[in-house]
This record gives sequence, structure tokens and C-alpha cells, in this order.
Amino acid sequence: MESRAWEIGICGTFDVGNYGDLLFPLLAELELRERLGAVTLHRFSYNAKSPPDWPYAVTSVAALPEMIHRLDGLLIGGGFLIRFDKQVAPGYGPPSPDIHHPCGYWLTPALLALQHNVPLVWNAPGMHCNESPAWASPLLEMALTQSRYISVRDDRSRQALAPLTAKPISVVPDTGFRMQRLLDLAGPPSAEFARLRGTYGLDGPYIVIQATLGLEGFAAFLKEYAERLRNLRFLVLPIGPALGERHEIVGAGVPGVVRLAEWPHPHVIAELIGRSEAVIGHSYHLFISALTAGVPIFTRQDLSAGKYSALQHCSGIFALPADGAPDLEWFLVRLGRKAPSTAVVGAAEAVGAHWDRIADALRAKGEPTAPVLNRFWQSVPAILEQASFADVAMAAAAHSDAAAQRQALDEARARLAEASAEAEALRAQLADMMTSRSWRLTMPLRFAGRHLLKHGD
Repeated sequence: MESRAWEIGICGTFDVGNYGDLLFPLLAELELRERLGAVTLHRFSYNAKSPPDWPYAVTSVAALPEMIHRLDGLLIGGGFLIRFDKQVAPGYGPPSPDIHHPCGYWLTPALLALQHNVPLVWNAPGMHCNESPAWASPLLEMALTQSRYISVRDDRSRQALAPLTAKPISVVPDTGFRMQRLLDLAGPPSAEFARLRGTYGLDGPYIVIQATLGLEGFAAFLKEYAERLRNLRFLVLPIGPALGERHEIVGAGVPGVVRLAEWPHPHVIAELIGRSEAVIGHSYHLFISALTAGVPIFTRQDLSAGKYSALQHCSGIFALPADGAPDLEWFLVRLGRKAPSTAVVGAAEAVGAHWDRIADALRAKGEPTAPVLNRFWQSVPAILEQASFADVAMAAAAHSDAAAQRQALDEARARLAEASAEAEALRAQLADMMTSRSWRLTMPLRFAGRHLLKHGD
């Protein structure tokens, strides 16, 4: 453990009401202090936040240019952070139109860090749902190649970034797999959990239900078997209010439903999940929190797709049927906490080694990165000009292709019109022939011929 004091920044979407996003700084602060000693963690997002209205202080990225020079390191992530689409969350955008969305909360800070010789590390973010556009690739390539340490949370993200840098990219489980470092589920409940338990009658066994759409079938199942499930309470809990989750979405008319009057601190959400008998829903960090506590998960989520594929080998995740209503006996026998699976324990150990590498990267004496950035800025006009030429060439090629396609379509239409005219002429000739006097006079002969052919050898 170091004797010096550290000031470290972390960038992400810590200003939105989403449980998973709010966890990352809590986990980072705990892990960094354990390895480095006195650490002041500065959380950077679009919008400034502060207690008591928010779990912790968040500094706007608009202030980062004035603060970056005094940081001893900058972490990017985690979460689904490396992205270029605009639909991060409803109504979510930068504090100024001069700050690019969404690069303003991850890529621009990374470049600022390198410009000021601040060690840059990537804290297992994800990228696999999108690609780097041509305009951003040189910037992302520079940020990755000059980083002290790069890690992502799944292999698809590694594959997406690997073409941009020769630097090694580690695949690390989501840092949420060290969730139990924040909690002591073997010890007595926290004071806030005890308060909620007393206020809302959660002193007996309860199940957490994510307050999201798509669980209507499960709600109908709870109503149908209300008598058999009378000893359970059902805590309807928003995991991502910023994503539209609301208490009232689930559980209308379901006996034993509990709704909290306030959205709890992420520490308390983690404890509510960890002390439950089961969770129902689809949130990635709801799953991870449950897995680390040995709480069974019931879901309709496809685990073979996207980030969820990282959880395929974790036991304790049970698929609900398409209508969301399970067999009662099948459901009851799977309730209850158990020891975390071997896969979950292994993931936690891998994340611990990841934090060791981050601490080593921050301690290491590296080459200054500002000179490399300075040379890069010299080349930026040429890069932009080349990109512009490429855009013009692509537009010209697209125009040429479109003209060729229009010509081919016109030719096909002409051939079709010609064929239609020929068919119409043939139909007219046939009609004339069938109404002619000779056709009528020879009709008996044609009938007799067909009759002889039908009954011949």
C-alpha cells in the first residue's frame, strides 16, 4: 500500500438513475484504496450531482479540462460505454452543444488524459453492439495505443477494438463480480436495510421483481397461486429508472407486493438483492448481484446474445417459459440462496487480478504521451481531408451505382412492357380464332379426336 495520496478520475454515466452504472465508482474506489492507500476518486459524467440527492458527488466533464492536469490516473468505464449511437438514455445529453455525444463522456476525456501525460486505463467497458465510424477510428486508435492498460468485459468487444491497436486487450469479467466486497451478507444487515425491512414488512422471505415490462405472465402466475405463495413478499424494484422502469409497471392486484417510496442507494439495492430468495427480470447487473450472493435468477432473457453470453456458464439462472408463467413446483424447489457457483468465484478472482494490473499500471513510470498527441494533432487536418476525399469518392460511387441501377430498372421495365404487348397480341389472335366460322365448324372433329385418343392403347 502506498504512503502517497492519489487523485484518480473515472469516466462514465454516473449521473443517470441506473443501478449498474452507479456501482462502478463504488467498486473502483474500494479496490483502488485497498491497493494504493489514500485515493480521492473524481467521478466524471455529463452532469454534476451531489448528495443528498445523489449517492455521491459527480463532476461534470465540462470541468475536466481545468482538472485533468492534477490527476494521477484516469479510468474509462465500466459498462456499455464505448459507443457512438445517440440513444444512451431518454433525454440524456451533454451539458454543452460543444461536447460531442456520446464521445464526450469517454473518448474525449481519454484524449485529454494523454495530452496531459495522465496514465490512461480502460476498466473493462463494453463495445460489442456497435462499430467505430471512420471519422472516430483515428482518435480511438490513438487513445487505445497510448493507454497504460486496456481491458474489456467480453470477447466481442475485444474483437471490435483489436483492429485499432497492436496493444494487448484483456478480456475481464464485469467488475460487478466483486460485488460482495461492498457487502457483508454473512453479518448483520445494514442500518438502512433494517429500516426498510421494518417499514415495509420485509422481515420474512421475499423475492425481488424488476419493475420492467414483459413480466405480465409472471404477475398472472403470482395471482393464480397467491394462496400457495402467501408466505412470500414480492419487492417490485426499479433497477434502471432512467430507462423508464417504474414501480407501477408490475404487480397490480398481486397479493404481497411491496413498493418502496424512494429509490434506494446502490449499496442498499445490492443488499436487497443479496438477501432475497430469488430475483425476476432481465437486468445484467441485477443478474450479477444475484449470482455473487448465490440468489437464483428467473428470466426470459436470451443468454446466448450480447453481453449476457458472459453468464452462460453460471449456474443458478433459470429460464421462464415464453408466457412467463412457470410450473409452481418447479419454481418453488429452486428458491433460496446457495453458495455462489464455481464460475462466479472464478470471475471474482479474475476481476481481483484485473485491479492488481490497474494499480501496477498507475504506479509504473511510463513515457510521456503528450509529445505523441502533439504529433497526432499535426496530422489531424490531413486525416480529415483524406476522410473528406473518401466521402466524396463514396458519394460519387454511390451516385454512379444509383444511376446504373436506374438504367437497369428502366431497361427491365421496357422489356416487361414489350413482353406484355406481345402477350396481349397473342391473346387477341387467339380470341379471333376461337370466334371464327372455321373454328366452330371443326369443333365436332376435334372432340371426336380427343375421345379416340383417350380410349386408345
